[in-house]
Amino acid sequence: FQIDQPDTARRRSPLSRRKLRLVTDYIDAHCLDRIRLADLAALTGLSETAMSHAFKAATGVPPHRWQMQARVDRAKAMMARDAASLGDIAEATGFFDQAHLTRVFKSIVGVTPGAWMRSTSRQ
Repeated sequence: FQIDQPDTARRRSPLSRRKLRLVTDYIDAHCLDRIRLADLAALTGLSETAMSHAFKAATGVPPHRWQMQARVDRAKAMMARDAASLGDIAEATGFFDQAHLTRVFKSIVGVTPGAWMRSTSRQ
């Protein structure tokens, strides 16, 4: 997941680039776990509310959405290389079930996992 916000958004954020990188690296490394906002706030020295607002100002998405994107990225990698079922992929990537994976995947990617797999297999 990339940070695509304009420089003005980053300037308004109380998160330095270093602290933002700490948080994004932590989320990416622990995306399969339940991440508490308190843990992310502790990395930055900000309150939970301030950290959440600063993160969104810097990245354009809240921390939970960043985590879901990281999970979707892992699911895409598994779908591209494995013949595992969507249920198995959902379980392996931290989603509650296949329906949860499908809902989140579609909200982030714009298509269902099945449609994404069909489109990538044609390329």
